[in-house]
Amino acid sequence: MVLFIWGLVYAIMNFPGGWITDKLGLRKAMTIMFGIWSTFTILTSVTFNFLSMVIVRAFMGAGEGPVWPINSKITKNWSSRFDESKTFTFAGVGQSFGPIVGLVAGAAIYAAIGWKLTFVVFGALGLVLTAVWYIFMRDLPSENKYVNESELEYIEEGKPKSANIETKKLSAASSWRITAKIVFGTQAGWGILLTYLAYGYMLYSFLYYLPPLMFATFAHTVSSSAIYSALIDVGLVIGFITGGLVNDYLVKRYNKVTARRMGGVLPMIGALIMVGLSYFTGSAHELVPTAVLLAVAAFFMQSTSGSYSLNAVDIAPSGTSATVYGVYNGLLNLVGAFSAIIEGYLFIHASPEIAFTSMTLFMAMFIGGYIGLIRKSTWQKALDYGSRLLDSETQQSKEMENNVR
Repeated sequence: MVLFIWGLVYAIMNFPGGWITDKLGLRKAMTIMFGIWSTFTILTSVTFNFLSMVIVRAFMGAGEGPVWPINSKITKNWSSRFDESKTFTFAGVGQSFGPIVGLVAGAAIYAAIGWKLTFVVFGALGLVLTAVWYIFMRDLPSENKYVNESELEYIEEGKPKSANIETKKLSAASSWRITAKIVFGTQAGWGILLTYLAYGYMLYSFLYYLPPLMFATFAHTVSSSAIYSALIDVGLVIGFITGGLVNDYLVKRYNKVTARRMGGVLPMIGALIMVGLSYFTGSAHELVPTAVLLAVAAFFMQSTSGSYSLNAVDIAPSGTSATVYGVYNGLLNLVGAFSAIIEGYLFIHASPEIAFTSMTLFMAMFIGGYIGLIRKSTWQKALDYGSRLLDSETQQSKEMENNVR
């Protein structure tokens, strides 16, 4: 229940967190959110009952939720058009690498000084990194004294002027209107939504239901299931890194829509095949083949992050990238949080193998969203529509200012 409440707050905070990021900028938004996250990590050590744990972990989720929208805006502002996938996936690889390190380092610290001080150590490290961020980070590369002219030229070269930097500060009403119309009012927007919803179910299956699968089907001990799960999670890390490299390479070879479709659909087909085959090896209690199949599936699935994630960044009009991404990622995490209901039921009433491989239905939904709705024509319509919305909202804001004067 504590984990569910944390996940729910984490998901919900993506929605306001994206807008807060667009409003405050990268430097201030991350400082505040990372500071809250780290502070309440430390305060976990002083919890004394269920309610106190729920409250503290909920605030942790609130601080952590906006981090991915912040990452999306970093990609928009700080990366070359040929480095967008690498920028996003390299920054986000911690989502997959962190649990592996956390299992090893957390266990060692716990054995040495106990569980309470373990939270103090990780929270204190977070506060140190928060200070480092505030000292060195700036909202735009042009504002950072550590970025030289050649680096700035490389970042800005070839970008459309409207997407070059995100300097527009829109009102809350304007930002949310534009975001809602882009996400729910365009075919490409709906296609992106389908890929995000599907990915939420898949990701949470690997993060939360892989250890129970390994425990129930093969290992039957917590330590053994953790080891096998961690080894399979290595596929997520490698997939994240590889996905950034491959998708940026595809953007150099093809137009962006074609590149994104290739980088999303082809690996997901591979992941679907691997997970489907794992049902048969898992049902036969073949440990090594199942572990190998799921590791490869994790690699393929996570490599699509360099494709589908960037669609939300690319489709967002200037000044709304974190808000648009926050809506998509918030819905992704809501699906992930509530996937516990579906998979929990299947674990109990069917089998662990059926529960885990239920994600193949969502893999098919991911592929369908790309093939059916994200095409060059629908993409261009969405971009044109976003430009018109932005111009209209900007004009209305100017007229209101003139009337006030």
